[in-house]
Amino acid sequence: MKTHKINRTAFMNEAPTVVGMMSVVIEGGGSLDTAVRDVALNGPAQSSAIFREMVSKVDTRAALDIKTELTDRLSALPSGLAPFRRSMHMIAAASESVDCAEKKRMLGDASDMSVNGLKEAGEAYSSSLNTPCMVIFGLGIMIPMVMMSILPMMNIGGMFGSSAIGAGPITLITLVVVPCVMLGVILSIRNRNPFSYPSDIQGRGYLVMIAAAPVAAAIWCFTGDAPLSVSASAGVAGLAAFVAMFPSANAERRRRMQEHLLNDAVFETGNRLVAGESFEAAVTAAVGMRKECLSLADSVTREMSLCRGDVCSALAASIGKASPRVAEVFCDIYRSSLRNVRDAGRLAISVGRQLQDQESARKGIQNKLKSMTDMMTGTSAVFAPLVLGMSVSMLAPISKIMEGADAVGTSSILAAYLVELCVLMAVLTSSLGGCPGIRETAYRASMMLPASSVVFFLCSNISL
Repeated sequence: MKTHKINRTAFMNEAPTVVGMMSVVIEGGGSLDTAVRDVALNGPAQSSAIFREMVSKVDTRAALDIKTELTDRLSALPSGLAPFRRSMHMIAAASESVDCAEKKRMLGDASDMSVNGLKEAGEAYSSSLNTPCMVIFGLGIMIPMVMMSILPMMNIGGMFGSSAIGAGPITLITLVVVPCVMLGVILSIRNRNPFSYPSDIQGRGYLVMIAAAPVAAAIWCFTGDAPLSVSASAGVAGLAAFVAMFPSANAERRRRMQEHLLNDAVFETGNRLVAGESFEAAVTAAVGMRKECLSLADSVTREMSLCRGDVCSALAASIGKASPRVAEVFCDIYRSSLRNVRDAGRLAISVGRQLQDQESARKGIQNKLKSMTDMMTGTSAVFAPLVLGMSVSMLAPISKIMEGADAVGTSSILAAYLVELCVLMAVLTSSLGGCPGIRETAYRASMMLPASSVVFFLCSNISL
């Protein structure tokens, strides 16, 4: 059987979730075999693929048992996944413990190891961004300004001799070479991000950006102004895409907020179960404690009344809309409550604490990355068009008295370059934000393009 290739950063991001899922099963009385099969069936993408391979080898008698296969697979993991390896060994040891207190302690230690490993990976990632981001900053502003504004001035008096640098090579470097180098650096940053997860922005509003081409053609036919055509079409298309995508993006922000609050609801559900409440009452009350989750609480109540005893399907249809992972946790707690309500409450408290720790670790690293994201967004939306627009304004008077300085051509090329820069910065910021994807990238670009176009148009038309 072909062994699934491990993406180290993605695997580290999934490690706390995997440990949490296995802890729920084992703390609820399940075996290591059951826990591994649960991850194989319901776990995150990278981990579930690897765990399915282990289950398949055991079921086809290619491996002796789950524990042996898990141990062999752990020994083959890269050194960078040592925290996950230690967590899995602790989980395996806890599954064989007959002392409930010792089992709970070992599972808690396993969760702490996985969260700390993720935190260390995030801190190492954030500390490694300064140099590449400064490279992007320098490439994105200084090189285009030098190539499009300063080099033509240096051609005065034959500074480069008889082989003066022409417009063709300058244009090629500005619109092709520089963006390609920046894209390479950005992709290297994205591939090392341990906090990536798919964006759930729905719809195809980003396709509105295709309208930039006919809008540019129409403006060119009426005005004959190339810089205006590029800037105005990019700004209009970006604004239209932003308006089209905003409802879906806003709904996704609400869903993420609800997902965050549901982690607290798991902990509160445990407190209520320990106090003696029924599972249905505890879940409904805990979910409805925050006003942002009132709609979810109403959905839980409605689905519970219609489920005819299939509580897990009711939880998937209600809470699963905001977080399938938390809905599965609630299902595990429900199955435990069928045996003993107070034991289920203690399980919920333990799992809720794990979820809160995982969320805290991810939030802390994302806050550190936010300053970098804000700087890059400000660079593409304001600073770069401001600097390059002023460069065009300074070049305009000189173009009247010297050959080789075409202010209109320079303005057109820089207008096109700023569109590329906004798209590249959207790729970078969506990667740093942990949710790369076409829709998320297009939404971020649609926010930058109108501001960049307006700033560049105003600054490039200042009369000096």
